Amino acid sequence: MAMGSATAPCPDLASALAAFPEHVAFIRRLFLADRAFRSACEDYRLACEGLATFGRLACETPRPEVADYQRLVRELEAEMRSMIHAARGRA
Repeated sequence: MAMGSATAPCPDLASALAAFPEHVAFIRRLFLADRAFRSACEDYRLACEGLATFGRLACETPRPEVADYQRLVRELEAEMRSMIHAARGRA
């Protein structure tokens, strides 16, 4: 997995940074150090992309997938927030 440069983070990291801008420096360190957090970031990015895709399609016809992806995004945000707080407690 390419981690990206310091100025252009990989898409998974960029999604996490956008979701939790108050924890930017800590998220960068956690992303490098914790495989489970990297995996959660990837899942989050993919869920956000799915939500955006189905959201565009819903403009034409209501899509039940939109609610599913909204729920998934919220659940992943909660999981990532929990991982951030747990790691902060260990730091």
